[in-house]
Amino acid sequence: MRSTSQLATTPLWQILPENLPLEERVRLTYARCKSVVQHFNLTAEDVLNVSPRYWEFHSDPILVMDVSVATILTIHFNLCVGTLAMYLDSRPDLRQTIDRLLKFEWNGQYCLTELGHGLDVINMETTATLLPSGEFELHTPVAHAAKFMPPTSPSGIPCVSIVHARLFVGGEDRGPKVFLVKLHDGKKMNEGIISKVLSPRGGARPVKHCLTYFRNVCLPASALLGSLDRSRDLRAAFFFNISRVISGTLSMGSLGVSSMRISSYIAAKYSLRRRVVDSSTKQPREIMSFVTQYTPILSAISQTFVLAAFAEKSRELYVLAEDLSLKHFIAAIFKTTVMKLTATVTLNLGMRCGAQGLSEVNQLSVLNADMRGAAIAEGDILGISIRFAIELLLGRLSPPSTPFSNSLLYKHERGLLTALRAKLAFFPDHRSIAAERVLLPNCQPLIEAIGLRLAYDAARERNLDPTVVDMFVASAIADDPAWFLENAKLSREKQIEMEVDAASALLPRLDQLLEQLDVEKYAIAPIVSNQRWDRYVGSLETHGEACDSFGAYEHHSKL
Repeated sequence: MRSTSQLATTPLWQILPENLPLEERVRLTYARCKSVVQHFNLTAEDVLNVSPRYWEFHSDPILVMDVSVATILTIHFNLCVGTLAMYLDSRPDLRQTIDRLLKFEWNGQYCLTELGHGLDVINMETTATLLPSGEFELHTPVAHAAKFMPPTSPSGIPCVSIVHARLFVGGEDRGPKVFLVKLHDGKKMNEGIISKVLSPRGGARPVKHCLTYFRNVCLPASALLGSLDRSRDLRAAFFFNISRVISGTLSMGSLGVSSMRISSYIAAKYSLRRRVVDSSTKQPREIMSFVTQYTPILSAISQTFVLAAFAEKSRELYVLAEDLSLKHFIAAIFKTTVMKLTATVTLNLGMRCGAQGLSEVNQLSVLNADMRGAAIAEGDILGISIRFAIELLLGRLSPPSTPFSNSLLYKHERGLLTALRAKLAFFPDHRSIAAERVLLPNCQPLIEAIGLRLAYDAARERNLDPTVVDMFVASAIADDPAWFLENAKLSREKQIEMEVDAASALLPRLDQLLEQLDVEKYAIAPIVSNQRWDRYVGSLETHGEACDSFGAYEHHSKL
């Protein structure tokens, strides 16, 4: 049982917020954030070092019961507290601020990307000018330099933010630097700071994302984190300054695994209670008994278990890696692989639940929308895939080795890598338009292939149930059927047979697998049980004469 299972069943977390006004939903989110912060009681060292306790926090499914909580606390802990903790040894004066953040007395934000600079944010235009007094003037010089997305508007809790800006000293551009800025007192923005609340993201749990502008804001000398000096290597210095984004890349993947746990559980429980009249027997039949229903559900469950093993392996590799680029490479493989599967699983399982899968209250559609955001946040999966795939093709990096060199997934990875390196050899410049047209469309599939192989390796190394692993392999083959047909001589019919056979072997153990997902307390969708559905219907706005009950038969109808 998970440490948050009791917290998840409290009224604070059992409220269905879908019909609440936006401001009430936001207040609920921050109250939930406070409860999670108090439960885990993390230290600055936990965050800085991605400790087992911090990883437990980020892997806990309570964060995806309400992904707005995950959004706020990921920014708060990983990006804000984590960045401050990097400087704590040389700046002990930061301890008081960190302590307030760790207790959630203050909310921490992180202003890096700009409206006009996302993946190319190294070219940011926000400026911080050194004044004769030793203070700094923080300024947004043009509209497209507004800091984009962080929820910086007053939320009832005082807020500080890490702000990245170009440092100017005596007219000299000394490159992007890091500053600590007080944004508001919980009710009113500080002088010169403007926050414009953006329209909500479609379908996702509401977070009041913002555009943030600075109008000649005076900062104390202590606001600068780091040196005034211009770095000899601006690019390396920039990536060090934003290195918490790299640990965030890893953390985003763990949210995807939790989303798959909950989505799989909800779809399975609904499919076990939803019945249709069998046209042959004229008797009620669970929709779970149809191969087109149990195959995608058991595939998703198997992928969840394998990716959970991959998550632990990825954290181990990340912590052991000494080079920042290698850490980023590991995190990128993990996140890219997980987010691809998460997007597919949450969408497909929502479809398998019919009209019920469209409803926000049933969690599936909202998890799909929330994970789309997670796939972009702290390392857009296409962008990081292109970066590291090109590094691989140029021989600057190598994938982690495998103890299972005869596996189909390793052969797939090697096949893609070898073919792309052969194509690269035709181009004198890998940055040319001609090379881009050939290489770039294949970058993300290459990183995903490496990730699927690493996930398989992790499952085998941890002695995961072989039937579960077989189901995972069959689903991985289905992701690139042409390659396995051309190179492993697996016909289309054989590939379908492998997937259906693996699912059929797992079906008798479905109840056991659902228990092992360990998310019953976190699946608050009304469709998971008759009791939850009755409570939900009873809470709905009602017009006309209310009736007490339709009796038990309604749960066996086609509804």
